[in-house]
Amino acid sequence: MGSNPTASLYIVKNKKYYSWVLYDWANSAYATIVLAGFFPIIYAEYFAASVDQSERTLYLGISNSAASLLLIISAPFFGLLADRFNKKKLFLSIFALVSIASTFLLSFISINSFILASILFSISLLGFMMANVFYDSMLLDFENDKFSKISSYGYAFGYLGGGLAFVIALLFLYYAGQSEIELIASKKIVFIFTSLWWLLFMIPLIIFWKDDVRTNKFKISISQSFKELFSNKKIFYFLLAYWVYIDGVDTVIRMAVNYGLTIGFSSTDLLVALLVTQFVSFPGTLIILKISDLFSIERAIMFCLLIYLGITYFAYSLYSVQQFYMIAALIGFVQGGIQALSRSYFAALIPDNRSSEYFGIYNMLGKFAALLGPLIVGLVTFYTSDSRVGIGSISIFFIIGFFLFNYSFSRAK
Repeated sequence: MGSNPTASLYIVKNKKYYSWVLYDWANSAYATIVLAGFFPIIYAEYFAASVDQSERTLYLGISNSAASLLLIISAPFFGLLADRFNKKKLFLSIFALVSIASTFLLSFISINSFILASILFSISLLGFMMANVFYDSMLLDFENDKFSKISSYGYAFGYLGGGLAFVIALLFLYYAGQSEIELIASKKIVFIFTSLWWLLFMIPLIIFWKDDVRTNKFKISISQSFKELFSNKKIFYFLLAYWVYIDGVDTVIRMAVNYGLTIGFSSTDLLVALLVTQFVSFPGTLIILKISDLFSIERAIMFCLLIYLGITYFAYSLYSVQQFYMIAALIGFVQGGIQALSRSYFAALIPDNRSSEYFGIYNMLGKFAALLGPLIVGLVTFYTSDSRVGIGSISIFFIIGFFLFNYSFSRAK
C-alpha cells in the first residue's frame, strides 16, 4: 500500500508542534523550581545564611541583573547567526545545556559560598534566557493565523509541567527532607532533579525539530537590524511598551519569594503559594487566550496589565498568608497569558526569515527591563529598609506600560 503524503506531512507537523510545546514543559521546571521557588530559599538559608536580609536581597537582584546584562549584549548577535545559518535548534541546544550543567553544579556548592552560588546561578539564568530566544523564534515556523493559540498552549503546558515537577520535588523533600545527607537536607538535590527533567523532556525537540536546510543569503549588521526594526512604527511602539511592562512581570516572578521571606512567611507558605500560581496558570493562560479571541489581543494584554497593577497594591498591603495565596492565584491567572500574547503579537509583526534576529532584539529589550526591575526592588528595599516599598515600586512599570501599549496600538491603526 502506498504512503499518503498528506498524512505523512500532518504527522511530521504534529511531532514538530508537540515537541515544541514539550520543550516549554521541560524548561519550566527550571523557571519554577530554581528561578521562582527553591533558589531564593536555598540562597537565604544555605548559600548566604551569614548575610543580612537587605544585603542578600541586593545580591540576589545583582545576580538576576548580571545575567540579563549578558543577554542584552549577546542576544542580537546570536540571533543574527542563527538566522544566517538556519541553526535555531543548535543554538537552543547549546544554551540549554549550559543552563542544565550550571544548575546541576549548584548542588555541589558549600554553605555560605554565596559568591560562587551567585555566579553559577547567573550562568544558568543566562543559558535559560538565551535558549528561549531561539525557542520563541521557532513560533514563526507555524501558521501565522495560529500564533496566539500555539503560543498560549506552549505557556499553558509549560506551567502545568513546571507545576508537576514542583510537586514531585516537594513530595520528595517532604518524605526525605530530614535525611542526614547534606544534599537532601539542604534541599540542593532539587537542582539535580531540575537538570534531569529539563534534559529528558527536551529530547523530542532535538529529535523531531528540523531547521530549514537552506542558508539565508541576506547579509545585515546588528546596527542595520536595529535601524530597520525601529523605522517600523508599529514594531517600535509595541517594543517600547513591552520593554516597560515585561519588566514588572519578570520582577514579580523573580522577587516574590524573597519578598515573602522578608516579611516573615515560612518557606513552606511560599512554596505552596508558588504551587497555586503554577496550577492556576494552566487554565488562566487559556482563559486569557479566550478573552483575546472574544475582544482582541490588545485588550487582553491591557486587561492583564490592570490585574498586575492590582497585584502590586495587594502585595504592598499584604499581612496574612491567605492574602499571599490570593495574590499567587492572581499572578497565575495573568502571567502566562500576557507572556504568550506578547510573543504571538510580536511574531505577527516580523518577517519569518529573520525570526531569531528579531526575537533576539525582543528578548534583549525584555531582559534590559529585567536588568532594571530586580535591581530597583533591591536598591529601594536596601535604602528604605522596607521590602513593602521595594515591591510597591514595581507598580510604576505597569502604569507606564499600560499607557504606552494603549498608545502603541492606537497609533499603529
